[in-house]
Amino acid sequence: MLPLPQPTVRTLLFWVLGALVLLLGIGLGNQDTVWPALFLLALPVVALLALLVLRPRFVLERSVTPPVVGVREPATVQVLATAVRPSPGGNVVAEDDPGSLLGGPHHAHLHADHAGARTETTYSVRPRRRGRHTLDGFRIRFTDILGFWVHTVRVAQPTELVVTPAVVPLPPSRAAAYGVTGETPIPQTAVSGPDDVLVREYQARDDVRRIHWPSTARSGTLMVRREEAAWDPTAWVLLDSRLGVHPASRDERVTFEWLVSAAASIGLRLLSDGYTVTLIDADGSRHEVSSDRVGASAAWLDPLVDATVSHAPDLHEATVWMAQAHSENRIVALLGGLDRGTADLLAATTASRHERVALVMAPDADARPGFEDGRTVLVDHGWEVREVDATSELAHAWAPEGVAQ
Repeated sequence: MLPLPQPTVRTLLFWVLGALVLLLGIGLGNQDTVWPALFLLALPVVALLALLVLRPRFVLERSVTPPVVGVREPATVQVLATAVRPSPGGNVVAEDDPGSLLGGPHHAHLHADHAGARTETTYSVRPRRRGRHTLDGFRIRFTDILGFWVHTVRVAQPTELVVTPAVVPLPPSRAAAYGVTGETPIPQTAVSGPDDVLVREYQARDDVRRIHWPSTARSGTLMVRREEAAWDPTAWVLLDSRLGVHPASRDERVTFEWLVSAAASIGLRLLSDGYTVTLIDADGSRHEVSSDRVGASAAWLDPLVDATVSHAPDLHEATVWMAQAHSENRIVALLGGLDRGTADLLAATTASRHERVALVMAPDADARPGFEDGRTVLVDHGWEVREVDATSELAHAWAPEGVAQ
């Protein structure tokens, strides 16, 4: 249902004055005042009908650049409004309201004196929360030529803006995973990545087709690919999405959002270091991204845009999948809470040479004993447990010693 025009102060004055004149004329028996009174009462009604019949119409085009941004990163919204039917009053004000999570409303005056008139306007938004936001709050406000009525009409043109989790730059990680071939891993070179660890210096009788030019350019020494060994590091990033460990505060679960940001940042770091990374949540939903995939960064962030808490009571589904992995893995567990039961499940996922670290939200005083029991179990099984909170710096939690691992 379309909103109705709203009367202005002028309309109310005309109606009050018309009613007084009409009552006065009737009371005095003076019929000469009846027609002016009816005119005062009817003129706003005529203006209303004209406004509804001759209201202006616009075609709207909206674009957002870039269409995908991170939390608190700026994006530019460009709006082009073209008048299909001009405004009899000539004065049309537009408001484009992206919503409170993106910023305040933007106002502009539209050219509407003739059909085909175009108005282009731009403004910036800075999203405060990840997700898929729809900009569909464009409204035009106009009046009739006499100023009796103000009408506000929404112009439908939904435009999507994808907001990825906040990403924190992290120092490189040492790839210590073993290849599925069982061979001794190739030593890590100064620059991380699969291309670098699969090269060596050129030797006599090497096939020139095996020369690796990017590594040669970086090192200044002729380098060739090492094909006799395999280096296929893999990693799991476990996102604890259990509803019970993430209390809500002002319609937001700050601990979960911190973990989502951590998952985004750590996953991108591991991809950059040459890992194939699998994201898994408490429900057991998995998403694998290979470092050599085109658009690996975007593919990693996309499911995290929609990540939400679940009603899973524990991490059983996630740990079952992790325990069934056939190759050596690096495991990063991002936990909203830790107790003995959670620790037992995680401890069952690890083999003897796995690298594993858990970033755990600090418990309150009542949950501290259970947390310490869980920490003891994980440490006994070779885990490194790091306590964090929603205000912690992820870079320090990832590399607490302050140097690249």
